[in-house]
Amino acid sequence: MGGEDSLSPVGILKTLTTAAAWILTVSVTFTVARVVLSAIYNVYFHPLRNFPGPKFAAATPLPFVWRLLNGRMVHWTMKLHAKHGVVVRVHPNELSFIGSSAWQDIYTTRPQLPKPTFGVLETPNGVRTVGTIPDAETHGRQRKIISHAFSDRALLSQEYILQNYSNLLIDRLRDQPNLQDGSLDICSWYNFTTFDVLGDLCFGESFHCLETAENHPWVASIFVGVKAAQLFTVFHHFPPMNTIVKWCLPQFIHDEAQKSFTFTRERVDKRIASKSDRPDFMKHMLENNYPGGLSREEIDSTTTLLVLAGSETSATTLTSATYFALKNPPVMERLVQEIREAFKSQEDITVAAVSNLPYVHAVIQEALRLHPTGPISVPRQVDRPNVEVCGMAVPQGIRVGIPQKTAFRSPLNFVDPDAYIPERWLDDADPRFDQDDKAMFEPFMVGPRNCIGKTLAWVEMKMVLAKVLWNFDLELSEKMMGGDWSDQKVYLLNEKTPMYVKMSPRA
Repeated sequence: MGGEDSLSPVGILKTLTTAAAWILTVSVTFTVARVVLSAIYNVYFHPLRNFPGPKFAAATPLPFVWRLLNGRMVHWTMKLHAKHGVVVRVHPNELSFIGSSAWQDIYTTRPQLPKPTFGVLETPNGVRTVGTIPDAETHGRQRKIISHAFSDRALLSQEYILQNYSNLLIDRLRDQPNLQDGSLDICSWYNFTTFDVLGDLCFGESFHCLETAENHPWVASIFVGVKAAQLFTVFHHFPPMNTIVKWCLPQFIHDEAQKSFTFTRERVDKRIASKSDRPDFMKHMLENNYPGGLSREEIDSTTTLLVLAGSETSATTLTSATYFALKNPPVMERLVQEIREAFKSQEDITVAAVSNLPYVHAVIQEALRLHPTGPISVPRQVDRPNVEVCGMAVPQGIRVGIPQKTAFRSPLNFVDPDAYIPERWLDDADPRFDQDDKAMFEPFMVGPRNCIGKTLAWVEMKMVLAKVLWNFDLELSEKMMGGDWSDQKVYLLNEKTPMYVKMSPRA
């Protein structure tokens, strides 16, 4: 009777409880010890130990991951570079650079520094897009074929598509009720226009956003998917959490992703089956798709990227250019004057004509400087020894990148960096702007992975902005008088908020 028999149910339960407690204690102790030892190593023994930056960010990915989650990565890197200068260690294994030579050192060096596979999410068919392929050979093969859709010859043949939708935008704006007395969200209308253009160029038909004055459900799902992708990538910083989370995701998330991808595939099916000779992207890709070129799965994956990248970026820049110009009345006055003196009618606003408007170009350039569409770093992986960035040796295995918004707004690179001054980009700019490091300004990236649609984006933005300001007088709504519209959270892309303006037809 002196105690419980160890083989009795109660005795077995006590033994299992004691064992579980011991295992839990050992596991927690081991985990804590591993975290502490890892942090000590990262701060004092890691190959990046001598690079400047906050000790907490050097010790653990947590500060970096927190900024990804709360969308405030830009604010954080701005503060860090303001304190530490050209290079900052923002993560145990990542360096952030804002020196202009970093563009060549990171993005144009040969052989190419690869895109990290770290944190890249695959499409539902398991095939990566041309924008996320890590190896240079596969990327080059795909880009060679896709580039035919963005040639100067292709652009000239596509002008009628740009004309159709920019004219439809003007017609729809004229139809808006209470146009003179009320206000409208010009950001949404720019988005409707650019998505319709890219839908037509990719699929042979638009999303009818301008007609319905609302985003197509597929477009809305893409925005949700981009934000979700950013949030899910944080788990890749804490393996094996990325694998665990992937398997634990609710089925409806997988279903929504598959539904969106099925929509893309059906649109591509329809466009290919039409055998149309219209000069859209698909025509050029199919005509130049040599054996061993783009597979059907690669076309499906990349088409969604082309729609998103080609529309969202242009709409964001059109909105920011309009916002900054309205916030600076002398800029808006000069901008309107250049446009209205250049064209006697709306029909005169052509691709060739808008290319000869230096102040329009400068207005958009300065908007891209203050509010770039790729505001945070797009890193590369150092895959070999003896790599230098901004004259500094970077160890193999480290990620390196340029946070555009931080670099473009740094006083190390630009005079009056937070002021909107399009004149700095003109040939007759004030001599004080000679101090600007204009080599730092690369909003479309550089090298073999730069923006393939850069030329299309420029003419589209110039044409839409010119037509809007040729037809309407604009002013900021009272709703926009407080705060800074461009101060936005970032989840891979800027999380745009409405930008309200008052519009009245030009007298």
